[in-house]
Amino acid sequence: MKKVVVVLPTYNEKRNLEKFIGEVFKQENELPGFKIEVLIVDSSSPDGTGELAQKLAAKNPKIHFLNVGRGLGVALVQGHQYSLSHLKPDILAQLDADGQVEADVLVRLVKAVDEGFDLALGSRFVEGGKNKLSPSRQLFSAGSSWICRIIMGPINIKEFTNSARAFTPALFKKINLNRLPWHEQSFIIQPAFLNEAILTGAKYKEVPLVFKNRAEGYSKNKVVQYMYDVITYAIDARLHKWGINFDFYHYTRRARTFLKFGTVGLTGTLVDFGFYNIFINFFSIAPATAKGFSTEIAIINNFTLNNVWTFKYRKTTTKLWQKFIIFNIVSLGGLAIAVTMIKLLHMLYGDGFWHLGPISIPFYNLYFFATIPPVMIWNFVVNHLVTWRNHPEQDTH
Repeated sequence: MKKVVVVLPTYNEKRNLEKFIGEVFKQENELPGFKIEVLIVDSSSPDGTGELAQKLAAKNPKIHFLNVGRGLGVALVQGHQYSLSHLKPDILAQLDADGQVEADVLVRLVKAVDEGFDLALGSRFVEGGKNKLSPSRQLFSAGSSWICRIIMGPINIKEFTNSARAFTPALFKKINLNRLPWHEQSFIIQPAFLNEAILTGAKYKEVPLVFKNRAEGYSKNKVVQYMYDVITYAIDARLHKWGINFDFYHYTRRARTFLKFGTVGLTGTLVDFGFYNIFINFFSIAPATAKGFSTEIAIINNFTLNNVWTFKYRKTTTKLWQKFIIFNIVSLGGLAIAVTMIKLLHMLYGDGFWHLGPISIPFYNLYFFATIPPVMIWNFVVNHLVTWRNHPEQDTH
């Protein structure tokens, strides 16, 4: 009898887990000649999912448990590695335990692999498949797959993003894990794994599934972050297919916080620049002094936006008022850099104008813009390392 091991990555899915596992085991009735075992891979869920999984495993020899670090990619890759080394499956499969995909898709996935396909993909977008999410989420899921199809390819695959899959152990062993971004705490593991499977020359087939709103648990999918990952990974994959070996996804992901910080900095620059000119032109305040006043107004603007957007998901041990004080102290360093630069430039070049055709730009505005690069670098580095320093042990998502 052939064995199918179904990896279930979990995070805060205690209420739905036991019921879903029961649904998975029912699929044996539709798969003569196969036995199903389940490997629950939990990422230290704070709701007690891991403890429940251990109890279920102790009662049922067909249920196994593995605790891993955070991240869907970590759960899936380490889950399949454990399955291969300890459970010896003939077919590797994976489903989410959140109730969004009905367990009966497992039958179609396993049969496709048994027919000779290396990889079977559950799909909302093939004949017989249904996407029962809200209109906005349907647009998101369809848009994500279209981005992958058009930029990354192949164009004939219609579903890139859900977890319902089955494949041969031989295919998994061929996957280049060094290229696969499986350590990232992102849903990008799904299109990335599919891309790497295609690169091995895998023979694949899509089978229909019904996708609905999740039953329980914490959604792993943050829409804006995931769309950013999908676009940058798809571009990365296309560049590599063209022979351009530049780790676009890696570098853009690492730069994402800096880009958000820079966007906030741009709004702060506009606030700063506006008040800087108001103080000089309407109150006759010297440029260096005007810079001091306008910067403090921009500091308040930047702190607010960085706290609610740039570093929103950072888990810190400092309170809001403490962060505001630290942010101000850090910004004083940037302010000192800016004021010193403007003072020196003003002493060297005075109050003239730079004539650009019919446009005359006051020197004090040139001084202002000259301060932006060094101040931004200073503010980002120190705030990244101090004000919103990440403490993963505080993460309760």
